[in-house]
Amino acid sequence: MLLNDRLETSRLIVRPFAPEDAGSLVALFADPRVHRHVDDGQPLSDDMARLWVVRSGENLVRHGYGTGAVVLRETGKLIGWAGFARPGDGSEELIYGLAPAHWRRGLGTELLDALVAFGRTRGIDPLRATVAPANIGSVRLLEKAGFVLAERGYDGDADCDLYLRRQ
Repeated sequence: MLLNDRLETSRLIVRPFAPEDAGSLVALFADPRVHRHVDDGQPLSDDMARLWVVRSGENLVRHGYGTGAVVLRETGKLIGWAGFARPGDGSEELIYGLAPAHWRRGLGTELLDALVAFGRTRGIDPLRATVAPANIGSVRLLEKAGFVLAERGYDGDADCDLYLRRQ
């Protein structure tokens, strides 16, 4: 996602987070189907959601792109998150997630294709994504988008595999 800009697909818009998105993120992460494969597998607290929104904005200013809100083009409703995170080791990692009501409708493929194309324009090579091996839907999305398993138990975490895609 570009600073003060949006990444758009035919049905989705990825835009910078706004402060009022924190509550929607908390509601999204309240669903166990969402939070079980993200970070520590727990729901997102109000404080952590607000911090995520603030840090995402800081990354947009610092790097020109980062993570943001995924909204339905038709309604403007927040249904997920997506973009590029920086996990602390200097790498950039593609991240995404959608509300379960929007799974199995091709939106994940649409979103991931747009993120891959954006990564190409920024020269991010290889693209990296980590995923819990039990998150079969996400593994399939990554493989469909040309990602390959690079390391099981990434960084010593048995519940985290690293996938790479060369541009």
